[in-house]
Amino acid sequence: MDEILERRSIRKYDLSKKISKDTLVELCKYAESAPSARNQKSREYVIVTDKELINKLSTIMVGTMILAECDNVIIVVGKDPKTISRPEFQPQDLSAATENILIAAAKKGIGSCWCGVYPIEERIMIINELLGINDGRFAFSIIALGYPKDINEFRDKNKFSEDLVHFNRG
Repeated sequence: MDEILERRSIRKYDLSKKISKDTLVELCKYAESAPSARNQKSREYVIVTDKELINKLSTIMVGTMILAECDNVIIVVGKDPKTISRPEFQPQDLSAATENILIAAAKKGIGSCWCGVYPIEERIMIINELLGINDGRFAFSIIALGYPKDINEFRDKNKFSEDLVHFNRG
């Protein structure tokens, strides 16, 4: 469980070290193991390794500029809300899948950074068009992936404080 405590958003990657295609697919497998309301299977994944596409994604917003510094991106995609049983819980389903990728990457020594897309419609539309995501499906999150340029990025920083915890009442 140390990966949860030690995971950090990594924004600079060692481009000389490559992540295998099998590892990228495995990260999606971990994502799909995340909880989902009524097991509604509300998500898909787009793995982007094409540097030209990654560079285009890096220009979408300030938060995606870091993509220019990586060779691998996973887009967590929501299925058409009209095709699932509990669409109101889909953002939680997609967030849980995104978090599973971040934790699994940390376990493998891979750096990651979650770039927010949803619920900003303009970002969703640009990414959908760029990657051919259609049929009611939508880009939810972008995850930059790569081996950290500085291994000390995985430093132990305790974000927890006991005054954040309340018993029985807030």
